Amino acid sequence: MFYLLLASFFWGTSFIAGKYAYTMADPSLIVLFRLIIASLITLPLTWRYLQQQTSSQTASISWKKIAFLGFLTYPVTFLFQFLGLSLTSASSAATVIGIEPLIVAISGAIFFKDKLSPSILLLGVMAFVGVALVVTHDQGGTVSLWGCTLVFFSTIAVAFWLRLSQQILQKMDAKVFTALSIQLGTLVGLPIMLLATQDWHIHYTAEGMAAILYLGIGCSLVASWCWNKGLGKTSANISGIFLALEPVFGVLLAVILLGETLSLTAIIGVVLVISAAGICILLPDQSQAV
Repeated sequence: MFYLLLASFFWGTSFIAGKYAYTMADPSLIVLFRLIIASLITLPLTWRYLQQQTSSQTASISWKKIAFLGFLTYPVTFLFQFLGLSLTSASSAATVIGIEPLIVAISGAIFFKDKLSPSILLLGVMAFVGVALVVTHDQGGTVSLWGCTLVFFSTIAVAFWLRLSQQILQKMDAKVFTALSIQLGTLVGLPIMLLATQDWHIHYTAEGMAAILYLGIGCSLVASWCWNKGLGKTSANISGIFLALEPVFGVLLAVILLGETLSLTAIIGVVLVISAAGICILLPDQSQAV
């Protein structure tokens, strides 16, 4: 589970790195740059993997499924997150991400026929109230309802690729799947990322370049590999619980590094979201109930 914890840390810090990267380029270009960096770094791994495969083994790979999961995991999820982040504060975006474990559980009940216990429903309401407190409270104009809504859409995408990826990770090495999904996902999502770009001007700064490198290597490549490594050995629902740690890292670093402030109402909302997701870990029937 250490791998899941490390992945959650990197993803939680991506909101802070994103704010620094926005000083350099459009959010859609930032997503494209970070994926290109991760794709290029993993090319040697993909090349070695393909060389080692026989023609029959290569033919058995579900390329379409990997491409679809890569598209959903990277361009779709990151675009929703970063377009939303460009409109709202890092702390509010990180808080919305905190409901991911509950979205995973609820989507599992609706689409994958998992059992959903009353306790999970109650925690879902608790998390929703917490997000509402953060999103609707005026913090000097730094919180955007539309921005938080876009970030929320990313949690729905996460719920699906988390579940579907686990099926492939039972048959494929985590490093190989990470490399292939990033590369294929970037290719499939390239037209959308280009169409979503509104400003093509790039203002090169040391701060922005460092942030993009961190996003590409740490938040995209290392985080994805750690997550896939952990996901291959843990159930989707239990893995999803670790996503509750993202707002912990994100909100704390937003306050410390970006100087963002939280009102008492917003703090209560953050505590509600984190508590709701964290309680999932303590539920004795978590692996069966959701």
